[in-house]
This record gives sequence, structure tokens and C-alpha cells, in this order.
Amino acid sequence: SSLLSSQYIYGLGEHMAPLLLPVNWTRITLFTRDQGTPPGYTNLYGVHPFYLNMEANGQAHGVFLLNSNAMDIILQPTPAVTYRTIGGIVDLFFMMGPTPEAVVSQYHDVIGHAVMPPYWALGFHLCRWGYNSLNQTRYINDAVRAYGVPQDTQW
Repeated sequence: SSLLSSQYIYGLGEHMAPLLLPVNWTRITLFTRDQGTPPGYTNLYGVHPFYLNMEANGQAHGVFLLNSNAMDIILQPTPAVTYRTIGGIVDLFFMMGPTPEAVVSQYHDVIGHAVMPPYWALGFHLCRWGYNSLNQTRYINDAVRAYGVPQDTQW
């Protein structure tokens, strides 16, 4: 557990939630899975236990917990953050900023920078996220073609 410098906290996983995370005893569970449209703060495909905390004076810092185990992160109204992981090594990285841009740059220095995607990946994509069956995916694909919408990839 650790106190936060302010209640302005962003990040923590890949989930359906507001950009600014509430610190009113919010529990965020991180566990790699492939679940269509999970409710609330359930994570989607990836696990990114990184947060960016904005301070009142505009400065920022970030914390990244490099751990492959399932975990809960609890945001408390103090404001504070608590990590509960089921195992693994506690490998914490601190990004001192001082700006949000610098924090994100320092985070990318740790995890790696994005690479240029292949040419075909730069086109228009539709993914199956939110589709309930293969038939529904086929229906969407057929409708896109019928209406003449340019499409490079359906996945």
C-alpha cells in the first residue's frame, strides 16, 4: 500500500472504465483473459499494472508493477493504492516525470517502444469484440461488403 499525491489517477490495466479512476474503494482485478464485453472494472485482453498520478501543480509520476500473476488493485479515498497479487516477484518501477509526457516516455523505456505495424495493418479493421457468435461476425462482414464499406481486415 502507498499514499497517492492526489486523487487524480489514470491507467491500471485494460478495462472498460472512465479515464480518471475513482478512488472510492474501487477494486480493479487484473487477470489476462479474452472475454467479450466484461462489466465494470473487469479487465479485457491485457494486463498493464501501471498508473499515472497527476499532482495539483501539474507534475506527475507513475508506478509500474512488473508481475505476471493475477492481482487486485484497490484505490482508496485517502487517496491511496493497495496491490494484492497471488504470487510472483514484486518488481516495481517508478517514473518520476515530472510531466505526464515524461512519465509515459519513461514507462515506454521500461516496456519497449511501439514498432511500425505491417502495411496491411494500417487499413480499416473490424474486430469480433462484442460479437456473440461466428454467425453474427459473418453477418457483419457480409453487411460491410454489401454497403461497399472499404475493409482490410475482419478479426
